[in-house]
Amino acid sequence: MEYRLTIDKITPQTKEWTSKVHLIKKPRPRKSKDGKTRFQIVVVQDENEDKVAAVLYGEDIEKDAHKLTPFSTYLISTAKVRIPLPYRVPTNRFEWVIDRFTVVEEVKDDNIQDPPLPPPTRLNTIHFAYLQEQQQNKEFDIIAVVVNCGSIKYDGANSNKCREIIIMDTGMNSFILMLWEDFDDVDGSILAAQVAKYPVIVAKRITRTTYGGLSLSTRYNSVILINPPYPQVGRLQNWVADNRPRLMRYSQQNSSRAALSLVMAPEDNDIVPIANI
Repeated sequence: MEYRLTIDKITPQTKEWTSKVHLIKKPRPRKSKDGKTRFQIVVVQDENEDKVAAVLYGEDIEKDAHKLTPFSTYLISTAKVRIPLPYRVPTNRFEWVIDRFTVVEEVKDDNIQDPPLPPPTRLNTIHFAYLQEQQQNKEFDIIAVVVNCGSIKYDGANSNKCREIIIMDTGMNSFILMLWEDFDDVDGSILAAQVAKYPVIVAKRITRTTYGGLSLSTRYNSVILINPPYPQVGRLQNWVADNRPRLMRYSQQNSSRAALSLVMAPEDNDIVPIANI
């Protein structure tokens, strides 16, 4: 008999289970340090927003690639459940392994009897005011508006491919976020095409660096979500709509790293006589 269970009820001893989950994070596939094993770690969450990592290996990555789309809902049945491997930061006390014996079924939007899960709501992001306090190489998440997107270039000690984007919060505070290697090609190309619309990103597992001064940087396991369906993103998109003229002026004036040292053009009603200060 098959049981519909939430993530917290599933253990290595649970048999014949099914869980209804939302795919909320899908980093790129990676290789083990010895280069022999190719794997991908995705993160899913259930109706209670409890999370668990699910690992795919080798051919299973391509087999389920078209099934596993971020922010879609799935019924996952009888994945292997194990204790997380010791060299990884665990998302849960257990992790799942999705292999050829696992059943992955997408819940379609038009399924009235068993509809998809609602969009996720939980984000654990760092406010821009505290970015400078983050230790180098410590991973954290941010939410921001992309106001400028540079072109591909080669930089760093090993001339790695990268792209600079300028991100901003609602206080008009700006930071450089460096997209390295694959992030430059995939996410950077999408952002370059959408930058005139000021897309909102949730950047997960990025870090602070001192590259060319204080900046932010992707890592091998980072995730860039572009306009994801979080309520926090919706509020930031409303702020973009209300402040589009100021953002357009900023984009016109600032098209390079030197942009961060320039002053935002003020609104007319922001200007006051010296005598009134």
